[in-house]
Amino acid sequence: MLSTLLVAVNAKYTHTNLAVRYLAACARRAGVKDCGFAEYHINLQPDEVTAAIAHLAGERVAFSCYIWNLSFIDLVARRLRLVRPELRLYCGGPEAEWDPQFLERHPWCDGVLCGEGEGAFPLLAAGRPEGEIPGLLYRAGGSRHRNPPAPPLPLEELPFVYGEGELPPHRHIYYESSRGCPFSCHYCLSGAGGRVRFKPLEQTLRELDFFLEQRVVRVKFVDRTFNCDRQRARAIWHHLMERDNGVTNFHFELGADLLGPEEAELLRAARPGLFQFEIGVQSTNPRTVASVQRVHDFAAISRAVRGLLAGENIHLHLDLIAGLPFEDKETFGRSFDQVYALGPHQLQLGFLKLLHGSRLRAEAGDYSIVFCPDLPPYEVLKTRWLSYGDICALKRAEEALETFSNSGRYRASLAYLAACQGSPFALFCQMGDALAEEPALSREGKHAFLWRFGRGRPGVDEQRLREALRLDWLCCEKPRKRLPFLDDSSLSPRYRRAAGDFFGDGEKVARYLPSYLGEHPGHIARTAHLEVFARHPLTGAPGPVAIAFDYRRRDIWGGARWQVVPLEGTVGTTA
Repeated sequence: MLSTLLVAVNAKYTHTNLAVRYLAACARRAGVKDCGFAEYHINLQPDEVTAAIAHLAGERVAFSCYIWNLSFIDLVARRLRLVRPELRLYCGGPEAEWDPQFLERHPWCDGVLCGEGEGAFPLLAAGRPEGEIPGLLYRAGGSRHRNPPAPPLPLEELPFVYGEGELPPHRHIYYESSRGCPFSCHYCLSGAGGRVRFKPLEQTLRELDFFLEQRVVRVKFVDRTFNCDRQRARAIWHHLMERDNGVTNFHFELGADLLGPEEAELLRAARPGLFQFEIGVQSTNPRTVASVQRVHDFAAISRAVRGLLAGENIHLHLDLIAGLPFEDKETFGRSFDQVYALGPHQLQLGFLKLLHGSRLRAEAGDYSIVFCPDLPPYEVLKTRWLSYGDICALKRAEEALETFSNSGRYRASLAYLAACQGSPFALFCQMGDALAEEPALSREGKHAFLWRFGRGRPGVDEQRLREALRLDWLCCEKPRKRLPFLDDSSLSPRYRRAAGDFFGDGEKVARYLPSYLGEHPGHIARTAHLEVFARHPLTGAPGPVAIAFDYRRRDIWGGARWQVVPLEGTVGTTA
């Protein structure tokens, strides 16, 4: 049993919490030995988590609170107060710190530790009187008291919390090399500190080397605008590229319009899969971005994104926010189409959240933004420009986007349908409405849905759609079965002998399937695949067209590499 237990409740099992690790390490460094942390996730049962905490905690529990876990923590803490009434229950994190009525809304909470807690928390864990804990908001004598804050620790004084044996397996590892943000977007709290503080570069590189040595699968930087110092960002990227272990992936949130020619030249040489970038566009409507003080240059973002995509080595995730001021469904649709046209690997359609402490929450009435102020995550319900029905329609479009586009499994068919529709936004809105009428779909069922949805639509050629869907089906994995609704011809069986000859031709295997060079033709045929299409599945050019699929070599989407191949007796003939 630990006298002080820090509790993290993560959004997913694969996530970790950096804050509780910092605080526990600072407490142990200060000589508080019986302090530790426990991690759970929101998909567990509240009773299960309550029982675990009740068993581990001796005197006090400190919860790390965010918009995604506060409702769950509230359920757990209410139970904990009943089964272990002697425990002192504290909270920290943005969801507790920025809510001025947090203690009133959550009577089970004895105190809120505000601000950066690395300097103050060791005193709390050591059992010092509440009146001596810097930054603590607490109850005493029937009223609330708030102690003056402690100055934040310099980042170089923060402990490195991932020693050997302390790396949680099969989890994302979160890492911080800076705090703060140079921007002051009205919907966000990251820039509330007023300046950006950096960890010394040499210390950062030394700590990143540890992750490389341990062959960690994914390291996610929590820096809010990683490349706000361009020279420092280049130094870190160059270091990681030089010491790349072939396994570890690093995720960064950055400003694409801050990327210049030097970064572009450097990043082109990165191993595919080494870096993953998340870029917040939020809106392309000038009046919208100006109203929330979102500073960016969309033309520069577009150039940078296209340049990064051309390298085919960095996974790009772009974000939009629905519900911002001055954006109705039509203007949001234009933002969507402009960002979708850039071709990111993922496009996240998020919804405005009115965070405690954010300027936009204080200005919500000015824009007629309606939300549930007491129900996290405080998501927008309607605005002066978007009705509740519009928001619901966008939610359905977001479901279709996530199911089909962001999976990366339906690129050819979605590209064709979007071209026929003329507007990707309109396509996903219509798909979302249709998808809402469907039960849960298997992978085969999703292909069948796209076939039913697309055929008969204005401008859609059924054979062209069928070939695009067949390409998507075959890119994912070597087929164990054929989908009857996609198999409209006997082209492949007719050319089975020619396919066998292809796998037995060493020169062609070396050129088109190099990972199979030297293997027996029968083995190649069992593990690779060759398919003959009636038309080119991307361009619609008349065929037959033979395509070889290499399932050992994957593109950045995770799909099989494929090439059109010269298969005698097929290409350019109707024999």
